[in-house]
Amino acid sequence: MSRFHGYRLCATCGSANANGHFLDLNGERFCLPCYVLKVNPEHPSTDEMTAAKELALATWKCTKWSQADYKLPNGPHSVS
Repeated sequence: MSRFHGYRLCATCGSANANGHFLDLNGERFCLPCYVLKVNPEHPSTDEMTAAKELALATWKCTKWSQADYKLPNGPHSVS
């Protein structure tokens, strides 16, 4: 199984996306704060959305697997 590396980058700001904090539209991926600012610049809670996205991204990067999880085995183990 291949390793999952991320949710691509936002087309507007170029920052990484976290699970549940992005939108795919016409082949481009936007983070929610950038898309809301594009569609409705007067939206009152864009700062809260940005903070939630950054928190989710930091949490996701902390739980992501590291290279230490992919060590080679010590050899074949006997069945018996």
